[in-house]
Parts: sequence; structure tokens; C-alpha cells
Amino acid sequence: MTRIASLAAVLVLCGPLVSAQTPTAAPTPAPTAQAPATAPAPAVKPDLSGTWTLNLSKSDYDQVPPPQDEILVFSHNGSTFSVATTSDNERGKEVYTLPFTIDGNETPTPKGTFADTATLQFLSTKAEWDGTSLILTQKITYQGGAGTLKSTFTLSADGKTLTRMMHISVDQGEFDTTSVYDKQPVVAGA
Repeated sequence: MTRIASLAAVLVLCGPLVSAQTPTAAPTPAPTAQAPATAPAPAVKPDLSGTWTLNLSKSDYDQVPPPQDEILVFSHNGSTFSVATTSDNERGKEVYTLPFTIDGNETPTPKGTFADTATLQFLSTKAEWDGTSLILTQKITYQGGAGTLKSTFTLSADGKTLTRMMHISVDQGEFDTTSVYDKQPVVAGA
């Protein structure tokens, strides 16, 4: 075989890796087991919209007196969110709506949401996603003292159960609760 034939055979076998005319960039190494070929897709944020009723038998309030009944109505549109709460608890019947934006910034609670004499008042809400969980960090006043609530909302895989794990920090101490809510079916025409 002549030198020219040998060179031609190498060029055919190696294709774009060898070129006598133009230099090419070094080949990209193949992915290894340690580095995946593509990055994983970002987690899809769940839509928490709907009416949720507290399931006391599945909830754990530890030292905190549980409500007798609680309904949450989530309205969720992109990063705009609101939660309307109706609760029968040790303070009586409470009804309020808290709007916020899921962007990691504090949203002040609108004036007039709570009576000046209310035992519990939400001052602001900071909302952000952690994977598929919604995290709300809320500044509050409780019995005249400052405090915080940090709630982690997680939706079940079937979309029928919403779990809120809450850490409460107030002058009276630190408390943890777990509230489990069942999704209510949408009523036609409502």
C-alpha cells in the first residue's frame, strides 16, 4: 500500500477527527457514570388550587390546641396566590384571606384583614418554592408578642391530600404541628 493510500484510509476511518485542511476542536469526551449526559428536568410546581378541609384524625397538633374545624381555599395563578381560611378554634370563628406572591419577597398583610383586637394577626408572608413544596414564612403577633410561623405545604402524588408542617415560634415557646387536609370535589355550577 502506498503512503497516499494509507493516508486516505486513515482519513476515511477517522472522518472528522483528522483533517489535513482545517484543524478541529478536540473531541468532546463521552459522558461518564458520574456526570449525566443531560441535567434533570426542573420539578413541576403543583397547583394547590381548590378547597381543602382539615382531617383531624390524620393531623398532629402536639401541645397546640387544634381547631374544631378548618377550611382552606387556595387560589393559585402562576406566582400569584391567596389562601382564604375559615377556622373554628379556641379563639372563636376566624375568617380571613391572605394574598401573596411566590417570589421569596415579603408581602404585607392588607390593612383591615384582622381586627385591632384580634389575638392572632399575620403581619406579612414570604412565599417560595422548595422543589415541589410551598414554603410560607409569616411574621405574626400573638397575644401582643412577636412571632413567626413557617409552614411547608406538600401535595400528595394523587393530588387529594395536602399536608402542612408548621413550626411556630412565639413568646410562649416553640411548637411543631402537622395538619392534613382532604381536597373537596368541585361542585358543578358553583
